[in-house]
Amino acid sequence: MSDASGQDASSDDGNSAQELIQPHLNQSVALAVQSAADLLKNINTIETTVIGVASASWLANPAMVEYKEIIESATKTITFVSENLVKVGEAGASVLKDLKP
Repeated sequence: MSDASGQDASSDDGNSAQELIQPHLNQSVALAVQSAADLLKNINTIETTVIGVASASWLANPAMVEYKEIIESATKTITFVSENLVKVGEAGASVLKDLKP
């Protein structure tokens, strides 16, 4: 079906729909990445505090090797959340790349 300019109206509608939803997709991906970044920031604050307290306590009581486990656990949590941010960012980039007109 052609419009008044002789162009195929159905292909024009597809471009218009893509143009209409693209900003919303961009915003959704940006929000997902921002949420993952906020999570990293918040967890990093908590876990570095845990590491600091455990380190100070361990220095005060070197025989208490349990503090080493606490420090290692906090470090693993920070690493996990960092990797999560990378995965969310890569997934968002993939979505945007796949849907780009």
